[in-house]
Amino acid sequence: MTTPPRRQAGVSLLLVLVVLGVLLLAAAALLRNTETAALIAGNITFKQAALQAADIAVNQAVADLTSRTDLETTVPGVYVATRLATDGNGLPENFDWSAVSSQSIGTLRLQWVVDRLCVPPLPVTNPIAQCQVNSLATTGSNKVGSPDYKSTTTYFYRVTVRARGPKNAESFVQSVISR
Repeated sequence: MTTPPRRQAGVSLLLVLVVLGVLLLAAAALLRNTETAALIAGNITFKQAALQAADIAVNQAVADLTSRTDLETTVPGVYVATRLATDGNGLPENFDWSAVSSQSIGTLRLQWVVDRLCVPPLPVTNPIAQCQVNSLATTGSNKVGSPDYKSTTTYFYRVTVRARGPKNAESFVQSVISR
């Protein structure tokens, strides 16, 4: 006599579906993690490229400042004879970047402005009180009747560079220089 076949309960099918669901969730999490890592790497690459391009812009701003003879007159979009108001991040506040000319380096568009670290009114009549300066006090010789030597006063300027890249990414770099 033969025994009737056992009835299957389907437990293995249920177990396989649960394992398959867990694997699917793990794969989705891994894919999401990979996308996030790629975005972070892209942001770091942009920041590095913006920093390197900003060095070029700072050098050009220094060359422009060196060639400038009238430091008491503001040139819109290029040079500001007094200190610009800044926000909490130290960036120019309420500044119209659309008035500043730009230069393209690769995929980046660079704009820069130089502001002299002086407070109004212009012209500057008292550099020590109105500006951030480096004025070395020299006493000269201790010999009676010898002349006192004074060093030249150097003014400080702030160069703010704005780098815009793909997807409206934006980075700012500032440098303080003296002249």
